Amino acid sequence: MASDGKYDKLEEPINSGDKADLLDNDEEDGLRSNSPGSPVGLTDLHSLKDPRKVLEAGKAVLQDQSRGLRIIVICAFIFSIIITIALILSIYLGPPQIGANAAISTGVQKCSDIGLQMLTQGGNAVDAAVAAMFCMGVVNAESSGLGGGGFMLVHDHKVEKSEVYDFREMAPNQAKPDMFSADSSQKELGPLYVAVPGELRGMEKAHKKYGILKWKNVVSPAADLARNGFHMTGHTDVVLNSPKFNMEAFKESKLAQFYMNEDKTMKKEGDLIVRSDLAATLDQIAADGAEAFYSGNIADSIVEAIVNADNPGVLTKEDLMSYSVEMREVVKTTYHGYTVESVPAPGGGPVVLFILNFMEGYGKSAQDNATYHQLVEAFKFGNAHKEQLGDPGFNAARIKQATEIMISKEEAAKLRNLTTDTTQDASFYRSKIKTPEDAGTAHISVIDTAELMVSVTTTINTWFGSMVLTDTGILLNNEMADFGESGDPMNAVEGKKRPLSSMAPTVVYETGHLCGLRMACGGVNGSRIITGVAEVLFNNLSLSKDLTAAIAAPRLHSALYPDPSVVEAEAGFSEPILSGLKGMGHTIQRVPKELSIVNAVLKIKDNIESVADKRKPGSGSALFK
Repeated sequence: MASDGKYDKLEEPINSGDKADLLDNDEEDGLRSNSPGSPVGLTDLHSLKDPRKVLEAGKAVLQDQSRGLRIIVICAFIFSIIITIALILSIYLGPPQIGANAAISTGVQKCSDIGLQMLTQGGNAVDAAVAAMFCMGVVNAESSGLGGGGFMLVHDHKVEKSEVYDFREMAPNQAKPDMFSADSSQKELGPLYVAVPGELRGMEKAHKKYGILKWKNVVSPAADLARNGFHMTGHTDVVLNSPKFNMEAFKESKLAQFYMNEDKTMKKEGDLIVRSDLAATLDQIAADGAEAFYSGNIADSIVEAIVNADNPGVLTKEDLMSYSVEMREVVKTTYHGYTVESVPAPGGGPVVLFILNFMEGYGKSAQDNATYHQLVEAFKFGNAHKEQLGDPGFNAARIKQATEIMISKEEAAKLRNLTTDTTQDASFYRSKIKTPEDAGTAHISVIDTAELMVSVTTTINTWFGSMVLTDTGILLNNEMADFGESGDPMNAVEGKKRPLSSMAPTVVYETGHLCGLRMACGGVNGSRIITGVAEVLFNNLSLSKDLTAAIAAPRLHSALYPDPSVVEAEAGFSEPILSGLKGMGHTIQRVPKELSIVNAVLKIKDNIESVADKRKPGSGSALFK
């Protein structure tokens, strides 16, 4: 009987090696067996012949499922690794997880703008701070520069980790305690008072660790300013016209040529100043780094300016080549639930922390006579404690012990309990030594979009430092004047020692709350830095003033010398409170509104404040969103 083709498929051999064919055959056979009109017994026929095909197909399906499961597991594992890496990179390199705002505050608006430029180019807070420091040294040479030194506090808020770069100037190796005994005629000016500069080493070291932009990119804006010219700021004008300024010595210096007109009159605010000598040096530093300054031709020019002077100093090229930045741990305390960190000795941070600990015991203080009497007493106790500090490289155990006592809550409580409703003489505060004064200081505060915070203070000591200018355009410090007299063992002159300082760059944050308050702040103007920074923090954290009001509010200052009863009060301070202080035995001395200058940036969630103290003409801040 001829076949009509309906059952031909049943007689074909089974292909056990092809799962697709097996499944297709089964599907086709199944459809045929269940189709209308199929002959009786067809299903039974398939049940006898299908098991081999079913087993082969099942094995193939299981193998495919196993292989697919392995692929899914591997893909899931790889995907989880990629997500984890992406999250880590997004935290450290990508857009910030807390907010997209950044800010910088400096004593010169142009320098804040340059810092902002670094941020908009993808740089971070260290890039911005270093570029602004270079700028400050060009525009406000009376306050800072490559011939000076200072302290930088870097705080990574994402991980709540901080470190301090101590690039404070260092005494030359040949420095001796009696080296100034026959030199009173120089009045703290000249080559003998020059200490080894540390600023450039400090900037370079911080930038190598944290910087994102190329070194050349952060140096070049200042070089361009020096080359093309900048306008004299109001602050420089004020300094040059101050009765405290040694104009006679200034006019005799090489520096004066840049600040004088052709008719020998002094330039004024807004006049153009060009520093081509400094521009060439900055170009070399941009290309070659700090080595050109510490061991190259710039170092040679520094030594030449010192040893070939009429009254030569003792700094050598070996002193420059051996200078190194000291990495130090922050000192810290808590204040009304906030963590406050500052720089340790030889910086003034421990004194700021003592004042805050002292005031914390009074709770959230009101603005009354008693509150400001307590604040003034805290200033005096703090200044007395400062006399126990110095370079930790000398008398390390003693300085460590003094610091631990000073920043302890117990010490603050003990001295608070001794305080009465009247002020006392210097012996009551355990004070014996006068602290040297200085004025040539600059401060920069930065917070970037990745929550990196920088607070840095630099100095050349007094206005225009030693007034010694090298042929390469470096204005040198007179930091040796910051050492105490020979009767001061902690701060006496010794080779390779760093003098005690009032500089106190500080950061504040809420521990464990990444979106809570975080602040970078610091001040300028010698020993008044400490009281200025402490009072701004007190205004903000205790009296709940916003940052602008906390900085703008009139301030008080009190030191133990020359008269411990004297309280300096800025213009505009509350008259009733001053009358109350007078009744408590304080002698009120009214001063212009420039006791200290404090710059700060503050951020809460995504809201940011950046305040440059208007006490300094020409200061300014910049915001990046």
